[in-house]
Amino acid sequence: MVNFKTDFKDSVFYKNIFILLKGSVLAQLIPLIISPFITRLYSPKELGVLSLFASISVILGSVVNGRYEQALVLIKTENEAKHLTILSLLISLIVSFILFLFFIFFQPYLLDFFNEPDLAFWIYLIPVVVFSIGAFNTLNYYELRKKNFKKISNSEIYRSTSFAAIQLSFPLVKSGLFGLMIGKIISSLIAPFYLWKISKFEIGKVNTSLLLILAKRFIDFPKYTNFSILLNNISVNAINLLIPVLYSTSLLGLYSLMYKVLAAPFAFLGTTINQVFLEDAVRQKNELGQAYKLTKRIIIQLTLISVIFFGTAYFIVEDVFAFVFGEDWRMSGVYAKYLIPFFVFKFIASPLTSIHTAFEKQKLSFTLQLIMFVLSMGSLLYAHINLLIFEHYLLLFSFFMSIFYIFRIAIILRISKNNMS
Repeated sequence: MVNFKTDFKDSVFYKNIFILLKGSVLAQLIPLIISPFITRLYSPKELGVLSLFASISVILGSVVNGRYEQALVLIKTENEAKHLTILSLLISLIVSFILFLFFIFFQPYLLDFFNEPDLAFWIYLIPVVVFSIGAFNTLNYYELRKKNFKKISNSEIYRSTSFAAIQLSFPLVKSGLFGLMIGKIISSLIAPFYLWKISKFEIGKVNTSLLLILAKRFIDFPKYTNFSILLNNISVNAINLLIPVLYSTSLLGLYSLMYKVLAAPFAFLGTTINQVFLEDAVRQKNELGQAYKLTKRIIIQLTLISVIFFGTAYFIVEDVFAFVFGEDWRMSGVYAKYLIPFFVFKFIASPLTSIHTAFEKQKLSFTLQLIMFVLSMGSLLYAHINLLIFEHYLLLFSFFMSIFYIFRIAIILRISKNNMS
């Protein structure tokens, strides 16, 4: 039985969650609030191109720094933390430049593959967004290590507000796709710039030997965590990349709106809980040797929230989409119903996946992500070979991903006991 009064009262863990949650909720609410205006200012095709651009950026940005920033919460001295931050930023810069050269040489082939000529100019700016993601993740964890939760929260608000402001203002000058893309690029740069300024991070004198020592010490992060996260992002975003290839960019616009709305509760709580849970799980592991009670309690609470929210959404989501976003977007609500089972279990498991970092189970995390990748790509390949319509593919994907996340919840509980070899 969950005793909410006991669990929540005077809990530093939940106080930290609520600090981050304020920024996360506002950052996610702003795009949702303006979505009814956006769907009337931009066409599904324009939103589809933006989604394609963003998906490529997210996939590459998630691994651009080798995920060395996650090791910042394991570092004990400030000098080591400073050098690990520099290492992460340096890797991000080098990889982003290599990506820029790649896009220069392979731009025609990529446009042909995605069947989207409107991406021609914007593809060269993907490395800019990729670097900004790497820089934001690095500085985010640098502040997380110092428990500056309010600063992290504010950075999310500034990023979301700037994106919304540009999206709404550019249609006044008949910008079309230009306004969407410029908004995405500028807003992606604002958050890391803000964290850089308020953190007062100075590079100063760099010890090259220490950089190499830290790179070697935490090599499991680029070896396992990096590819684990890459597989996770490909599994989640592959559909965004392949809808234009197998169907159309307009269909991607409908799907991307649905995914943004349906993922809202996860966006509100998921990242916030993940960050605070990681710090608290590491502390409990060091003090108690395990974090089982903490993990079990949060799983129960997330299950209650997930079932109530998504259970209710299933019966009203189609009509809500048609009313809020316009009748032309009703199909987005239909797609949402197909993916609700998947989101129920993803919402429970995803906020707690940082348990792998806390207990240094990067190899296991990589194996699980590989399984998810195979299931995701296998579903897509099966749908393509058998010429399944898009709705049937979503049902197949939702079924396999639901099973996977149930299994993952069990693994998370097992790891939290610290008895998993």
